[in-house]
Amino acid sequence: MHFDNLQTIKEAIALGSGVSIVPARILRNDLEQGRLAAVPIAAPGLVRPLGIIHRKKKRFHRAAQSFLDLLQESPVTETAVSALTV
Repeated sequence: MHFDNLQTIKEAIALGSGVSIVPARILRNDLEQGRLAAVPIAAPGLVRPLGIIHRKKKRFHRAAQSFLDLLQESPVTETAVSALTV
């Protein structure tokens, strides 16, 4: 299945429709509530692409440019987890 947002993915998993790989921070509340269970996985090369759309020749304010520079640095690996229904 393909879903557009993480909340929909979590709902499908909670209903027993499968498993998914999602960022650990997305599952915190669901794990505390016992709705979902997580199994850590080691995936050093796993990254989530991010795209930013802006006008050509746009000059960003200093804060926005610093944020864009941060996004373009080497990715910091956060542990991904596989979410399973409880």
